[in-house]
Amino acid sequence: MNPDSPSHLSVAAQLVLARMLEAEQAERLDDAELVCEGRQCWVGLERTSRAVVTELLREALIRDTGESGKGVERYTLNEDGRRAALDPRYKVPELYGMNRG
Repeated sequence: MNPDSPSHLSVAAQLVLARMLEAEQAERLDDAELVCEGRQCWVGLERTSRAVVTELLREALIRDTGESGKGVERYTLNEDGRRAALDPRYKVPELYGMNRG
């Protein structure tokens, strides 16, 4: 990976990852979840768009908690999402044909 290459993530997606990681590290686990109900999505008290959620899922940076119900979806960071929160240029190796090393 070229360290000078720009991030492949939108600024909004980077902010969501950073908020989720910050809340996770502070052990505010409710705020560390990305929660969607219909087209409305939230990280803590901050609203985000469904497009950002789709982007993070497409990039394999969040995972479904499996606790969905009544039209509510819940997502948390996975290990790649944590790495991307720390370095926005990070790309999931399997998605980009790279070997994990």
